Parts: sequence; structure tokens; C-alpha cells
Amino acid sequence: MLIQKLVKKQQLQLATLVEQSQLQQRELQLSKLQLLERTQTFIGTPPGLMLSFTLGCLFQLRHSNTVKTLRSLVGFRWITKWLT
Repeated sequence: MLIQKLVKKQQLQLATLVEQSQLQQRELQLSKLQLLERTQTFIGTPPGLMLSFTLGCLFQLRHSNTVKTLRSLVGFRWITKWLT
């Protein structure tokens, strides 16, 4: 009798947790879809196109010594600002 009550209680807790998990999964899927829609909308706007073009150009120059030096300097400044 006691074991049955404990099993029943655990089954109820499990059912509640499963329901909460499914709800969280649905919320995550919705937020993922919203983020995807916002991203696609942003990429179609002039600032998004400019950002995409700029990043594409920088990606092509990633092996350039000038770009590497600039990245290291900017990174070094960011770290020193963060530490102070």
C-alpha cells in the first residue's frame, strides 16, 4: 500500500515534469523561429546588407597581417578596459 502510494506520487511528479519539459521545448522552438525571422528580416535591410558585405570582405582578408594586427590591438584594448 505504501509502495503504491510512493509510486503513484512519483508518477504524478514525472507527468508534471514531462508536461513542463514539453512546454519549455515549445517555447524554445517559438523563440528560435522568431529569431530566425528577425535575422532574415534584418539581413534584407540596408544595414544588414552592409554588415554582411563588410564581414564577407573581412573574412577574405583574415590572413592579412594588417587585419591580424588590427584585431590583436582591438582585442588587447578590450581586455585592458575589461580588467580596469
